[in-house]
Amino acid sequence: MLCNMRVLFIARYLQMVNHRKVQVLASQPGIELTHLAPRRWRDGLHTYTQGLREGQGYRFIAAPTVFSKYDIHRFVYWPPALHLRRIRPDIIHLEEEPDSLAALQAVLARRLCWPAARLVLFTWQNIRRPRSRAVELLARFVLRHADHVIAGNREAVAVLRDQGYAGPTTVLPQLGVDTSVFRPAQARSRPAGAAADSFVVGYVGRFVPEKGLDALVRAAARLPNSFLLLVGRGPAQAGLEALAAELGVAGRLQIAPPVPHDEVPRYLHMLDAFVLPSRTTRNWKEQFGHVLIEAMACGIPVVGSDSGAIPEVIDEAGLIFPEGDAEALATQLHELAERPAERRRLREAGLQRVQALYTHERIAEQTWQVYETVGSPIHRACGP
Repeated sequence: MLCNMRVLFIARYLQMVNHRKVQVLASQPGIELTHLAPRRWRDGLHTYTQGLREGQGYRFIAAPTVFSKYDIHRFVYWPPALHLRRIRPDIIHLEEEPDSLAALQAVLARRLCWPAARLVLFTWQNIRRPRSRAVELLARFVLRHADHVIAGNREAVAVLRDQGYAGPTTVLPQLGVDTSVFRPAQARSRPAGAAADSFVVGYVGRFVPEKGLDALVRAAARLPNSFLLLVGRGPAQAGLEALAAELGVAGRLQIAPPVPHDEVPRYLHMLDAFVLPSRTTRNWKEQFGHVLIEAMACGIPVVGSDSGAIPEVIDEAGLIFPEGDAEALATQLHELAERPAERRRLREAGLQRVQALYTHERIAEQTWQVYETVGSPIHRACGP
């Protein structure tokens, strides 16, 4: 008889909606899982405090971190590995980029404490950004010690190969959707200020130049019966408001502040179409666009630019326009506004795509298959 596979899962999950993935993963057959996550975290927009107190069906450890506020990849868990020695994992699954200090920490901890464990990494990086020689060497060192890498998109596999990684890969998003939270609404509300017959277009996320929101404002200005709802905040907000005023559509724009993740569906349900108009820059392109699958799970037709992984995520369940092309986006939105049957088709296609690929359950099943492939040679016989 074989013992359970012991998995040390290390990921920066702080919001309860994301912990659902770990719960589903821990329920897979033959897994004994420990999740290590930060006690608190901050980024450019928020400060987060860990929402989970104890795991449901698995062990949960909220650990302190030491990190730079300027770079999310420059942090480590502290004290390093001291409270993890008794776990003796068969698999270490780290959801941090290969060029991060946390990845280096995982490699060194394995060598010192658990040399028989297999190391599974996750990466989103789908573009070869310029970086120092030291960071490049760090990434290559970590990848030499990885037994399997899960890539969040297909282009990330090409980046791995360019960095010298020749091992096995699986293309799989980091997070799925909790369809008990993100689901179609029985009844819809409208944004404050929107006319009853307005075609409501929206976006949820960061207001930064690379999200291409200026193209969305320009496209909405071309649709006289449209109303634009933007939920979030960021440095581009003032420019968006000035652009809307310049185009004469300030009265058809509503900007709502960021909301907790589990409140996002309330805003998605106000929309007739969701748009992710991301624009590729020298150092960034869209790596997935998780809000796309949240919108699809809510039954909202989605439109995305062709930046990065967006076409891969949407496939035939939405519409794609050339990034930065406000006229093309306006044409697609106009067609959706005039064709209810097309909106219904995209609604159903989106719901089916989420159920087939993007629920937490599907992500957990495919992750478990990676564990089986990587860990099966090291299964131990159980003692008496």
